[in-house]
Amino acid sequence: MSFRVFYILIFIGILFSGCASLSPAKNQNLHSKSNKSEAKQEHICKDKTSSECNDMGVEFELADDFKSAEICYKEACKSDLAVACSNLGSLYQRFGDDKNDVEVLNLFLKSCRLNSKYGCYNAANSFRLGTETGHNFVRAIKLYEKACIELKHSKSCTNLGGMHQFSLGVEGGSRDVARKYYKMGCELGDEVGCKNFSLLEDKF
Repeated sequence: MSFRVFYILIFIGILFSGCASLSPAKNQNLHSKSNKSEAKQEHICKDKTSSECNDMGVEFELADDFKSAEICYKEACKSDLAVACSNLGSLYQRFGDDKNDVEVLNLFLKSCRLNSKYGCYNAANSFRLGTETGHNFVRAIKLYEKACIELKHSKSCTNLGGMHQFSLGVEGGSRDVARKYYKMGCELGDEVGCKNFSLLEDKF
């Protein structure tokens, strides 16, 4: 990688919105603060809908009961609840030391196929940042496009603008196209999109 490319990648990091997941927390793992027995945990979602099970997973995760959260997300994802698959992938990305990168990415891709904007966004970030895959800007573009254009995800629009501005995964960068996606991100509520749109507007 040339110094120029390395510099650009570092520089545009501040222009993109969000990241694939939060950084792993110190001294925490998937089994921390989980006081329930394994047998009891396996029945957490009994008689619950997939949405209810996912919501329980969110509550467990917020309470730092990651094992219970994992069980809930797994059950909801098995029922093809898109957001649960993305939540499970994010949980593994943060705390699942025994989970390989391909497994995490496949959860994001499954979530995206099931039309979760979060799944598409997380998968796109993985390809853009190279965290699970090595850099694959073309695939990142496609996933951001689905999340932004079809699913109206603000941060994906902003990141799509950055891809076009710096010619990542596209032939020839276009400020006009970048402005369009930054504006979309801004209108959907992303502050980074608003700032980037304003910066490009000032240059015209």
